[in-house]
Amino acid sequence: MWGVWLEFVWRVASVFVWVVVGLVAARVLLSRQGLFMGLSRRLGIPASLFLLSLGEARAAHVVLAEHLKTGAVGFRHVLKFSFVTWPLRVVLLHLRLGVVQVAVGSLGVLGLVYLGVVYIPSVVGLALGLWLGRGLRWPEVEAAARGLSAPSVLRTALSVAWRYAVFEAAFLVLDLLGLRVELGWLPLSPEALAVASIAAVRPTLGIMAAAPPYWGGRISGAEVLAALVVGRLVFMALQEFPRSAVQFYGTIYPPRVAARLVAYTAAVLFAATLPVAALLLWLATAKII
Repeated sequence: MWGVWLEFVWRVASVFVWVVVGLVAARVLLSRQGLFMGLSRRLGIPASLFLLSLGEARAAHVVLAEHLKTGAVGFRHVLKFSFVTWPLRVVLLHLRLGVVQVAVGSLGVLGLVYLGVVYIPSVVGLALGLWLGRGLRWPEVEAAARGLSAPSVLRTALSVAWRYAVFEAAFLVLDLLGLRVELGWLPLSPEALAVASIAAVRPTLGIMAAAPPYWGGRISGAEVLAALVVGRLVFMALQEFPRSAVQFYGTIYPPRVAARLVAYTAAVLFAATLPVAALLLWLATAKII
């Protein structure tokens, strides 16, 4: 029991530290806006907000939320910014958490394929953001380096950390209640089912668990991908999505705006992932690859 709570405190502290690190990095990046001007122009978003999101995604949305409150930007601006920076958020988060390193290190080329599947929803979100934001004009929305003083960085980090703690505590209680999903119905071998069950609780551990039977030739590449993707889908639906999207938007935007952002993100995430998961399950059971 104490170990669970210590892990909770560690995660909250990590959020605080990473927000501070991200905002300090953003301060450095904002002083070099010219380096990324071309990319931000192609994405159709202000360079300062794009650079701020490179350092700390929450900080960029905090700036947007302030402008939304004053009426300087509308929901369409917020949705476009969220969708076109979605791949960036996911990749930076996975690099920070070691997901990319574990996937490639454990499964090699198959790990790269798995990561490609994982990133499909964010790429779809990017394409939708570019399409939905056609012709969208931005007002003067700036995030200046001078606004990231040491006191403001600490205030922002503390604000984000305590709001994260509230959401995390709620899901910790659900974990302690032992809520789990039975995956025995999947048409996979026992070892692949074990991988899927582990991935449904912790996707990164699922990757590590898949490596020995995969390299030992006991389960195919298709089974590995099917087990990891389905397990991750369950994890996203029950844990990570509420913890990430709901927590992310709900602690920054007004409830109505946050609910719309969560709904749009969920629609893209599951619409892009479910068909791929079904295809992988078919390939695994058909023994095609």
